[in-house]
Amino acid sequence: MKLFIQLSLIVVLFAAILYSCTKDKGRDPSLAYSDRALYDSCKNNSAFVFYKNDPNTIYPGTNGPHGTFRLKFNHQAFSQLTDNGKLPVGGTFANGSMIVKEIFSGSNLKEYALMYKLSGSWIWAEYTPGFNVKHSVKSDHSICTGCHSQAGNRDLVTSFIFH
Repeated sequence: MKLFIQLSLIVVLFAAILYSCTKDKGRDPSLAYSDRALYDSCKNNSAFVFYKNDPNTIYPGTNGPHGTFRLKFNHQAFSQLTDNGKLPVGGTFANGSMIVKEIFSGSNLKEYALMYKLSGSWIWAEYTPGFNVKHSVKSDHSICTGCHSQAGNRDLVTSFIFH
């Protein structure tokens, strides 16, 4: 009987330790790819490198629907660009790559449009600076891929064609 009680206490202690070491985020990794998490990532400039290492250049948006913009890449995406700041023709970005267009109206930031590579596919989203979701990561992405599938793209990133 004494051995049974000792073994029971060990099992209960082991179960308590396992339970206390788990976290909700660990149980649901999709939380990292939620609109709120990706929006928060967009605002963290220290996690990004601006296109051609130039945070001051705002590109004209004459070739797309977004308007004038500044482009930035997280370190995962940036590490795959060549010395001319572009992904090689036929290249693809690795999982974990994030590309953000900061879209402007005059000198004011009006929107973040992002692409995040997950499991070999892009997740797309658009947010205002105050976190109004214009296009959720859970939305139909055909509105994005229609333009981003143009001939000459490099893993659906069309900015390289024009700039």
